[in-house]
Amino acid sequence: MFSCGEREGGGPSALRWMCCVCGGGCWSFCVIFKFIFGGFWIIIVVKVCWFGFEGGLLGATWVLEGVECMCDYVVLPLLNSSFEPGRAREVVEGFVDVDLRNIARAELFYFTGRAEECCEITRGYLSSRVIELRLSACILYGYSNLTLGNVAAAKRGMEGIQSCLKLAMKKKVPADVYASCLLAGYVGAVLLHLPTDGMPAFGEYSRMLPEGLRLFATYVMAHHTYLNGDIWSAYGMGKAALFMADRSYPISMTYIHCMMAVCAINRKHKQEAQEEMLRSWELAKMDGFLEPFIEHHGLLRGLIEACIRNRDPEAYQRITEGVISFSRGWMALHNPENRRKVTGELSTMEFSIAMLASGGWTNKEIREHLGISINTVKHYLTDIFCKLNVKKRDELKKFMLK
Repeated sequence: MFSCGEREGGGPSALRWMCCVCGGGCWSFCVIFKFIFGGFWIIIVVKVCWFGFEGGLLGATWVLEGVECMCDYVVLPLLNSSFEPGRAREVVEGFVDVDLRNIARAELFYFTGRAEECCEITRGYLSSRVIELRLSACILYGYSNLTLGNVAAAKRGMEGIQSCLKLAMKKKVPADVYASCLLAGYVGAVLLHLPTDGMPAFGEYSRMLPEGLRLFATYVMAHHTYLNGDIWSAYGMGKAALFMADRSYPISMTYIHCMMAVCAINRKHKQEAQEEMLRSWELAKMDGFLEPFIEHHGLLRGLIEACIRNRDPEAYQRITEGVISFSRGWMALHNPENRRKVTGELSTMEFSIAMLASGGWTNKEIREHLGISINTVKHYLTDIFCKLNVKKRDELKKFMLK
């Protein structure tokens, strides 16, 4: 197509324009027309440049009680994009539609650990009439605010997801739109380890999603399966999804490899867990995607320390800073009575060791896993017990994740 974003502007909702740079380097003028025809929003893109004229149908929108469901709009467009690692920013700027590009930028900010900038963009889309934009905004706004420790704002995002899902369940919306709403509903519950009671089964609808979102849906359902205690089924779901994928989707695949690493380390398959962890890091590092590792730090049980700390100290430091902030929001949501002790006093290394110790790992196993001396392990455990005011490993469980 062509690259855009040098200058852009807007007017009424029926018309948008932007100045762009074509692939050949010449300036062009792009106009996006929106109008209703037969109950559908029709969107046409016209581009005029030195060499002539280009035009095309961008999409058609189905209108429902003030909410638009756009055929060519998807939830989380960057996550749904196939690209080579290292080209995420190029993909973001390649979106022609201003709103899609804004949501993709918000995704980029979120996944690279820039939660405040993500919130600034998504706040303006929380009441969007385009349901895909609203769902994307609610997911990103909710999780960004959780990372920032703003629990009330995070809940607002999650409530927005539920309102869209309830509307989709109540009204007769297209199946692919319903699938997107259902995916967002599970994202808002499963990844926060909240109950999914009363939510429709997702399996039959996942095939209606585009491939990038379908891969992410597999990650979400694998996470759900893991939380239900079926560890190797969760691992197998991820492995099968990666095997069947036709193209590379770095964000979704990063999450899947992370989940497979979580499953393997839960069963003390250390070599396999580290291999999955490194595959995940290879997909993520060139674009600076840190958030998947921040979100999964506790469940990864020291894998970040074992695999990333020495390989990329700068990235590890940023992950550590993100973990501390994310943990405050998480504990405020799940375990407020222990919030100060865990998030205010334990370092990320101490938390990882506490997770391992509470999961039945011996000092020798922790030493081998993290590559530190046995005396260092003992020193960490002494400090952890003192800070949390506990006397034995079993007492750590009330402070830890599953």
